[in-house]
Amino acid sequence: MNFNINIKFKLGILFLILCISIAILAYKSINISEYNKQTLKTIHSKSQEMLSLQDKIITPLYRLRELTQSLVMAPNNSIRRNIQRSLNTLQISLEKEFKVLDLENTDLLNKWEVYKKLTNDTINYLEEEFEEGAYVNVTTLSRTQFHKLLKDLLEIQSKSLNNSTVAYTKASQEAKEIKLEILIVIITVLILSTIIGWLISSNIINSIHTVQKGLRDFFEYLNHKKGDVKRIEIASKDEFYEMAEMINGNVSNIKANIEENEQLIKNATKVLEDIKSGNLGSRLTKKSKHEALHELKIMMNNMIDNLEFKIQEQIDKRLEQEQLLIQQSKLASMGEMIGNIAHQWRQPLAEICAIHMNMKVTYDFDKFTKEYLSKKMKEANTLTTYMSQTITDFQNFFKPQGEKEEFSVEKACREAFFILESSLKYHNVDTTISVVEDSIVFGYKNEYSQVILNVLSNAKDILIEREIKNPEIKIEIKTGDNFAIIKIQDNAGGVKENIIEKIFDPYFTTRHKTQGTGIGLYMSKNIIERNMNGFINVRNQDNGALFTIKVKKQ
Repeated sequence: MNFNINIKFKLGILFLILCISIAILAYKSINISEYNKQTLKTIHSKSQEMLSLQDKIITPLYRLRELTQSLVMAPNNSIRRNIQRSLNTLQISLEKEFKVLDLENTDLLNKWEVYKKLTNDTINYLEEEFEEGAYVNVTTLSRTQFHKLLKDLLEIQSKSLNNSTVAYTKASQEAKEIKLEILIVIITVLILSTIIGWLISSNIINSIHTVQKGLRDFFEYLNHKKGDVKRIEIASKDEFYEMAEMINGNVSNIKANIEENEQLIKNATKVLEDIKSGNLGSRLTKKSKHEALHELKIMMNNMIDNLEFKIQEQIDKRLEQEQLLIQQSKLASMGEMIGNIAHQWRQPLAEICAIHMNMKVTYDFDKFTKEYLSKKMKEANTLTTYMSQTITDFQNFFKPQGEKEEFSVEKACREAFFILESSLKYHNVDTTISVVEDSIVFGYKNEYSQVILNVLSNAKDILIEREIKNPEIKIEIKTGDNFAIIKIQDNAGGVKENIIEKIFDPYFTTRHKTQGTGIGLYMSKNIIERNMNGFINVRNQDNGALFTIKVKKQ
């Protein structure tokens, strides 16, 4: 069912139906309230009559009977006078009440007059001091008349109570009829409101569902590129129809823009793939109405134009930095090597100098002989041969090694120690090597020795830098189930906790840039962990740093 009216008018109809329903129910509720008010008023009136009869006549009449009997039984005249005064007052009050009833019941009034006369006769008998007559009158004639009068009064009271019951029963019956009438009205209004409301709301909900389905299809297309975007068709000419037409127009434009943008994105993806493969000749050619994508297209084309030059520029800078770093590392290593050679040569040179001085003194004292000269020449040759062998050992130690080989961990460790031995002695560093068990490993021997040399050199430098008294380095060589283990420990106070996790990072150093490059331990970590399937770590122990180097055994 179609309603070619706007939603505002449809909702107005629903609101009008609601107002009419409320008005009808309110009218019926007011009528019920007024009727209940009248019913309660009637019942209250009947009840008041009954209560008034009880309070104003029946109860005082019992009191009058009681006073009459008390009057007869009074022991003296003084008491009788007081009782008589109360009795007279009560008679006057009852006389007034009976006169009110006289309008409705004449026979009752006559009976009251007879009872009143009998009461007065009792009083007269007592005044005449005829007490026996008064007693007989009270217990016979007066008593009989009292019960007749009381019987009529109780019948009137019962009739009044019956009237209240009848009024209540009638009110209850009429209330049931009104409830049934209201129920019928409510059901009729609800059915009518439900039918009209269902028709109107169904029309609105169907329009909402149609728009919702169209938008869901469009979002599905946006998110997953599945299905086709269909027009939203609304039959009723209301606000939903206008909304659907607006959405249809926007969806068509968005769909066209999306397809255009997708072509540009695919073009950009292809260009990026060309850049990834090293081809910088491609450019974005597709167009887009989207301002941001259009700017991106221009930006990417400009970026590609400058990318090759910038890449080459960065490569040149990186190579230059790496060459400088390598040169700096080489100079540092060369300086350390020259320093170690100097320490190795210092004693032989001193001994050669001593030989020369001895030869001069011998010559001056004219004790220079051929045998003496031959002896000193042999000593000098021995020393120069040692110095030459030192140069050869240093050259072999620092010479690059191409292939892996099996080697002894102890031997590699001692060769590294040999390079630093003279320098350690010169600086009074007490070094001990403890061999628990040697191991044979497979790898690059010179590189492994270089790692040991780097750790020993760092330990020596930190001991000298911190001016440690009684400096010492302990080297322990042992083996485990799967690894050959070397532990190197000094007593220089350990590594600061805030940098202990960084000492294996590249270019990290605690020394001035003229004293270290910060790549020694980084290179050592790479050699052990990448080239020899091992690992190296450091921790503080016993007032010093403990380096542990593990490599897989052969």
